[in-house]
Amino acid sequence: MNVEESGFIVPLTHLQRRPGNMWETELALRAPADMGVALAQVEPDSELVAEVRLESVLDGVLATASVHYQVIAECARCLEALEWGDSSEFVELFLYPETDSRGREIQGGDHEWVEGDSESVARFIENDSLDFEEVIRDAIVLDLPLKPLCDPDCQGLCATCGEKRDVGAHDHVVQDPRWAALESLREE
Repeated sequence: MNVEESGFIVPLTHLQRRPGNMWETELALRAPADMGVALAQVEPDSELVAEVRLESVLDGVLATASVHYQVIAECARCLEALEWGDSSEFVELFLYPETDSRGREIQGGDHEWVEGDSESVARFIENDSLDFEEVIRDAIVLDLPLKPLCDPDCQGLCATCGEKRDVGAHDHVVQDPRWAALESLREE
């Protein structure tokens, strides 16, 4: 596999358009700033490494990839900063553009179809290249945890003092605010 520094658009110059041909490569990509969910995201401008396998099939190009990336997050219970390496995989079929009887590309073709009861959006090869940004974003965002935890047994923060409850005993005298005015009488 050769490593290519590129954007998310991969030209198909190395892949012949006959079914059965295959091309494998490794891409070095830069993560956009908005790739994540509320508490976890791919570190902005960090390197994404994608191991890509492109196979020519009758209707288009079948892309199989494994993407490795760095995640930054906050624990959902104690708000501690977290960081780890992760990976996501995807398989996506990119269809050749629709052509007329002469082989010319039809402009403005309908790129949606209904499959069963759900609506699917087809991805098309444009300008003899594949755009992986949306596919990679979908694969990564679906794999990120919605509520990341620093530890499965994390106790979270103390509601009274704001310290981590895991650190030590948190015995606070909780006074009912309705009786606070009478507290001064007890001190006298």
